[in-house]
Amino acid sequence: REMEEKVTLLNGPNKRPRSTTMNEAPIAVVTSRTSEVYVWGGGKSTPQKLDAIKSGCSARQVCAGNTHFAVVTVEKELYTWVNMQGGTKLHGQLGHGDRASYRQPKHVEKLQGKAIRQVSCGDDFTVCITDEGQLYAFGSDYYGCIGVDKAYGSEVLEPLQLDFFLTNAVEQVSCGDNHVAVLTRNREVYTWGCGEYGR
Repeated sequence: REMEEKVTLLNGPNKRPRSTTMNEAPIAVVTSRTSEVYVWGGGKSTPQKLDAIKSGCSARQVCAGNTHFAVVTVEKELYTWVNMQGGTKLHGQLGHGDRASYRQPKHVEKLQGKAIRQVSCGDDFTVCITDEGQLYAFGSDYYGCIGVDKAYGSEVLEPLQLDFFLTNAVEQVSCGDNHVAVLTRNREVYTWGCGEYGR
């Protein structure tokens, strides 16, 4: 693992760099150029290192839904896999084009060539955005969370681009169990899905 050290000294409330004298110890900050993913729960109380993501890839963001997990790598690829606790039926929320229970992280190949910036997991669906602000969704559309008014049926098994945001780039996405909220680069908020309790 490659490591680098950065030394910065801060002075007073303005936090401006200053020179050191012989009796002052520098404050070292160590940062890593790689990252690791650990999982626990479901009977495992000790975090377990996840080695299944492609060798050399580092995680940039992780997300956990009730039934599945997703990781965006530094290389901007999306990996998904299932949380096997409870034996929940899958609805395409992994985005691999089927309902199989992939127990180890698997690259979402249908998004090959798309630079994925962020992912969010709902109960049984997934939404991700690209560097360009385009939004893709897949999984259960029972509550309308895919955002296409069930035009593709109750389950979308592979990533589907939402044309609604083609000319209104998305900055951030967040999923609840059964609804979605996005913030666009124009600072507009859009929500869809289950509206129960006024969400």
